Amino acid sequence: MKNIIFLLALACVFTSCNVTESIVFNSDNSGEYLVKYQMGDAMQAFNDAMGGDNSNDENKEKGEVMDTTMVFADIMATYKDSIASLPEKKQLAMEAVRNMFMNMKLDEDAGIMDIGIGMKFESIEDLKNIQDKIKKVQSLNQQGDQLEAMKSGSPLGKFMGTDDSTVRYDLTTDGFSRTTMVSVTEESEEVMEELFDETDEGDKEFIKYFEESYYNVKLTFPKAVKSVSFEGAEISADRKTVSYRANWLDFIKNPKLLDVNVEFVDE
Repeated sequence: MKNIIFLLALACVFTSCNVTESIVFNSDNSGEYLVKYQMGDAMQAFNDAMGGDNSNDENKEKGEVMDTTMVFADIMATYKDSIASLPEKKQLAMEAVRNMFMNMKLDEDAGIMDIGIGMKFESIEDLKNIQDKIKKVQSLNQQGDQLEAMKSGSPLGKFMGTDDSTVRYDLTTDGFSRTTMVSVTEESEEVMEELFDETDEGDKEFIKYFEESYYNVKLTFPKAVKSVSFEGAEISADRKTVSYRANWLDFIKNPKLLDVNVEFVDE
């Protein structure tokens, strides 16, 4: 578990990676929040970069297969003595993510590598600090400091996103909204618009990597949807699931691109 987040972020930097944020609401407004990183293309690119597997099909070893879910509350109960010996900062991070889980699905031969971080919630109020909780999950990884150094001191950092925004979710009997709050000045907004230099050879290479990467949002409600503010959003046949996406590079420049207002059908 300790290396998963670091490898996830590193793979996303060097090749295409699709991220899907999904929220499923039950009729009592409880539900499940999940952010999934789909890195099959990243895994294939890594294998190709390492020379691939040139053995013939008959003698080729089968690739690794994994489908597992790690529940932090269970980990804390099973390894409570070891956790008690961790630095206080790590202990506090573990406590903060007690109600979260991480799952991983890997099938090397099928080109599947999905990693998800999520939480079951009792009400939408539980999602107030969800981004902070996800960051705490990442901080539990022992390579977290290396990742932070990469983000702040490397040309790759600007392709990994920033921590300058938070997302607010609101649910009423009439509808739902996803609103991004960005703690930047007007001057820094101009900097974000010029974040990637298409004349720079290094930037051009990474821009090419991310051209087919997207941040996807999928929302499922117990009520039928009447309208969606996001242009081009798809509504399922039963009108209860809304899906939309933005290109990763556009999202990095402007996280507000994924803001949305959903109106429910009157009942």
